[in-house]
Amino acid sequence: MRLLPILFCLALPAAGLCPSLCFAQVTTNDAALQGLQPAPVPQAPAAAPTPPLTAPRAKPASATPRSKPARPAKAAASPGLAKPPAVPAAPPPNLVLVPPPPSLPEHKRAPPPAVPVKPDAPGTVVDLPGGSRILFGAGSADLNPATNAAILALAARAKADPALRLTITAWAPGTPEDPSTPRRLSLDRALAARAVLINAGIASERVFAIAKGFNGIEAGPPDRMDIVAAAAKTAPAGTPVAPPAPAATAPARPK
Repeated sequence: MRLLPILFCLALPAAGLCPSLCFAQVTTNDAALQGLQPAPVPQAPAAAPTPPLTAPRAKPASATPRSKPARPAKAAASPGLAKPPAVPAAPPPNLVLVPPPPSLPEHKRAPPPAVPVKPDAPGTVVDLPGGSRILFGAGSADLNPATNAAILALAARAKADPALRLTITAWAPGTPEDPSTPRRLSLDRALAARAVLINAGIASERVFAIAKGFNGIEAGPPDRMDIVAAAAKTAPAGTPVAPPAPAATAPARPK
């Protein structure tokens, strides 16, 4: 309990009264007053600061608004059709430029050297169907005036008929133990007759020389050469024609 002095001073100047002193004694119960304290009032949250207002920036009058390109309208997919798969583009073909073949000058074959005619060389001429048989001396390939004239007569005949082909077949005697010697001698005889024909104006493609050696020599004289003129065989249409056999070449002589 507490005693609280209260002083009341009343001034009544308007009434002309003198002030008077009053005293009063009040008794309070602190325990009862503590239960009567008012509940604390909740404070409102502080408002967020308002940003300052700024005027919008004005666009320059010369600026023109950009126009966006119009997008192509997508075609509506048909519900019943499936989209075909994309096919990759084929690469371009490889182009290879092939230069034209160079033009080479045409070289004509040089004619074979002229064959010397020996007046005293042994040899005779025998007529054959379509040609001539020339007989040589043993171990010799020389021509005499008679055998040389027989070969020139066949050349004149072939020049008059371009369809004729001349085949020269030569033999020479020998033994199986030494087949190369008769082969070389028969080749020398065939090449001598071939040289006479080519030098007389017959193309080399029309003359065929064959050296037999002693193969088949028993069918006639051992030292002989047959020259036959015959037309080239014509095959039926559509049948391939075999090329003629190349001319025989002389083997290398042993040194």
